[in-house]
Amino acid sequence: MEALGSTVIDGAKTFLESAYSRIKTFSKREENIRQLRQHITELTIKKMSIQEDVTLAKLEGKTPKDQVNEWLKKVSKVEDDVRPLLEMPDQHADGGRGSNMVHRYLQCWTVAKKLDLVEELNSTYFETVAPERHSPIKAVEEISVPPLVGKRATSNMKQLLEILNRTDIRRIAVWGKGGIGKTILVKNLSNLLYFSSPNSFDIVIWVQVSRELDLSTIQSQIAKRIHLKVEAGDTTHNIAIRILRRLKLRRKILLILDDVWEKIDLDAMGIPSRDPCCKVLLTTRSRDVCRDMAVDVSFPMNLMNEEDAWDLFNESAGPIIGPDGRESPARKIVADCHGLPLAIKTLGKFMRDRPQIELWRNTALWRQCSSPLFKNIEKEVFRPLEMSYHYLPSKILKQCFLYCSLYPASFSIDVAELIQCWVSDGLINENQSMAEAFNYGVALVEHLKDSCLLDQDGSRGTVKMHDIFHDSAIRLSEREELYGFHCQSGVPFHQMPKESSRRFSLMGCRIEKLQAFPVCSQLTVLLLQGNPIKRIPDDFFQNVKSLRVLNLSNTRITALPPSFLCLGELRALFLRGCNLMKLPSLKALGKLLVLDLSSTLIRELPRGLGSLSSLRELNLSCTHFLEKAIAGSILGLSSLETLDVSFSAYNWNMKTGADQRARFDELLSLDHLSVLRIRLDSVERLASTVASSWLKKLTRYDIHISPRSFDSNYHVAQHNEKRLVLRGVDLLQEDLRDVLYNTSSLDMLTCVGMTQRHWLSLSSLISLTISNCDDITCLINKESSSQVMFPNLQHLVLDHLKNLVTTVESILPRGKCLSNLKTIHVLDCPMLRGAISYAMLRHVGKLEEIKVSGCENMCRIIESGGHAKTLAVLRVINISNMVNLTSICDGTSVCPVLEQIEVSGCWGLKKLPLSISSSCSLKEIRGDIEWWNNLTWENDVVKRYFEQHFQACPREENCSRKRKYKNTS
Repeated sequence: MEALGSTVIDGAKTFLESAYSRIKTFSKREENIRQLRQHITELTIKKMSIQEDVTLAKLEGKTPKDQVNEWLKKVSKVEDDVRPLLEMPDQHADGGRGSNMVHRYLQCWTVAKKLDLVEELNSTYFETVAPERHSPIKAVEEISVPPLVGKRATSNMKQLLEILNRTDIRRIAVWGKGGIGKTILVKNLSNLLYFSSPNSFDIVIWVQVSRELDLSTIQSQIAKRIHLKVEAGDTTHNIAIRILRRLKLRRKILLILDDVWEKIDLDAMGIPSRDPCCKVLLTTRSRDVCRDMAVDVSFPMNLMNEEDAWDLFNESAGPIIGPDGRESPARKIVADCHGLPLAIKTLGKFMRDRPQIELWRNTALWRQCSSPLFKNIEKEVFRPLEMSYHYLPSKILKQCFLYCSLYPASFSIDVAELIQCWVSDGLINENQSMAEAFNYGVALVEHLKDSCLLDQDGSRGTVKMHDIFHDSAIRLSEREELYGFHCQSGVPFHQMPKESSRRFSLMGCRIEKLQAFPVCSQLTVLLLQGNPIKRIPDDFFQNVKSLRVLNLSNTRITALPPSFLCLGELRALFLRGCNLMKLPSLKALGKLLVLDLSSTLIRELPRGLGSLSSLRELNLSCTHFLEKAIAGSILGLSSLETLDVSFSAYNWNMKTGADQRARFDELLSLDHLSVLRIRLDSVERLASTVASSWLKKLTRYDIHISPRSFDSNYHVAQHNEKRLVLRGVDLLQEDLRDVLYNTSSLDMLTCVGMTQRHWLSLSSLISLTISNCDDITCLINKESSSQVMFPNLQHLVLDHLKNLVTTVESILPRGKCLSNLKTIHVLDCPMLRGAISYAMLRHVGKLEEIKVSGCENMCRIIESGGHAKTLAVLRVINISNMVNLTSICDGTSVCPVLEQIEVSGCWGLKKLPLSISSSCSLKEIRGDIEWWNNLTWENDVVKRYFEQHFQACPREENCSRKRKYKNTS
């Protein structure tokens, strides 16, 4: 009975539990459906996110995990199962009997079970949808490249690597002429990253860019490097999207674009160029590419020095030095390459394993002759260089480049004269003002420089063409017969112009006797300057009547032949430095635009000058024998824009007299005159109201007021500069207010009456030089403290002022004086104890350069009053020959961008105002080695840090300075 009772009880419990469960299922039906609807929505969103991750992983070449694929299948199935449950109508109203009750129960049970499954799937978490695998892509690939040769190449590599490692620089361009070694440098840099710094970048991508830009070709190189498969039908846009996704996974990217000729749209290629993780390094021959690609740093490549060039030649040619005499012709071969690595290396390989001395002597003439033996050299040297010419965007630019080949190789070409020739020859439209033509000409010159076809010469306003590029231009001229360039400059004259010649040059050909030319009906340019020609045949110009440009400068001719009057088409005539004492009438040259008679021996202006109504530029400078100019000679030059009569003997101050000579008042009638260079005996002619008003209309002038003609040791006025030189003028006696009103550059030499201070407040003044003015004791005194003094002055020179005690005497309100000063040069001011007084120091926050020399009583350069002072933009400190100088600054001077310090003959200077923390921009310290060894430093660490920047001056120079110092002491 007990067993039976127990069984009955257990059965009852089971029944009750089952009944309770069913009742509970019925009661929670609505709640379960609500939760199921919510959780299935969340699960669907999660599925979509994981599906997106799976798609991206597949694009990246990864395989999704099996668990992820299985989960996605389960989610898709449960979505299908749940959908009809959520759409089923409520059947609770149908009653609770029979089959309906069972059906409703099963429905409620299914909802509950699906809810449990959805919650389980929702709770599943995948850290990654695809396993991370170590990419088979190498961070850096080794590139086959010859090693760098020479100290400069090693230095370039070091500098470029430092720039590449800077976090604030993302785009770098290595820029230079063809064949200078840009690609070799960057390939060696890539290999350095491969061997020494493989972890510097996650990936380094090298792309060879062709001259004909093709984005798809560039994309295919990038895709191949990152193992991205590109299908035949893929568009550049789709490939760019895929490249971008792949590269975005990398933390640090370096893209190297070699040989870029025009702007590349990095975004269109799929490069994350705006992302800080991406750096771009490119090589180019064009400065315009650097600008168009918005590079942060343009790294210029320079030609090789003599030592490095010789080392490269030896590397290419093999052992040379020996008893067989090959070294001498070898050095001539290297010298004729003028530092261009491509030429040096090509010639070296050409001569490898050629022991015969005759071959070396013959090859030394490779630039002077055309021989089948040198065809390979022409192919490997000149053809690559000619690409820069062929890529010029216009025929005008190509002709301008070939025009420069009319001058000898490496000749300093005056840019202003070059542009005058271009205008006169019709390359630049002459129907505009010379100022407009000059601006356009400068733009053309700059384009050629930016294309590495011309180089900036050492002196300002001149350019030159590299010897190898000059040879290349001559070869191009021979092929481009349409332009008619024919050059024999710098070599002995041996060939006449052809009938097709249009521009012919015999500059510097050592011609003493000029032969008659054949009929050259197309010849428009003839350059004969620099030849010892004494006489021109009488009928010489009969056969060249179409000449537009004729240059006979620096020849020994004393007269022009009668046939000269046939040149009715002539636009430019250059006779500078000839021995001409007299010219024939110029009346027949009615189309003349430019006439240069500077440094000739003429005693009077040529007849017919006043009839040249088209003349734009007249140069009579340094005509030391010019005494006569008929009244009206200048007045008739109604189109004249530029007149240069500087350092001429002619007296423009003369009153109108019986001889009816031309006088200064004629110049006031030249309505188009914009540039004037002249010397006047006194300021009287400029002081009139008419003259001062006329001066305001000039865009540039260089006027010397001096009692007699002096050869100036100072600079000449630059573009858009208005320069006035006062020599021996009494400022108390002369009223110069109106004259000085628009002056931008003022030189006062041996002037008196310096207490007249109205020149202090000139707002137009940018440059000021005061020299040998003995009555000046202070530049700005306390009486002037209420004025605004030199508000726009940028350059100040104080020279041989024997009574100058201080620069600025008293404390002035900030912003009152010298607030834009950039450079100050102080020379031989014996009473001055400090170049920059404390009162001055408070105002010169924009100072960039300080140069002081020969101030024998100066004990410090900057008098800071013991206070700390930051000179935020000071770059250069140059001091010399001051025996009593003990310090540069008496306080702590912080110069965060200081680049150069040069010290010579200052043996008492024992400490430099430098600290490691504030000298990160320092590039060079120059001085005597003994002076350097006697400097005191905070500790050895500081000394070693700055020692790496030290460069010793030449020994002979320093020895003489030291002897002078000891004798003075």
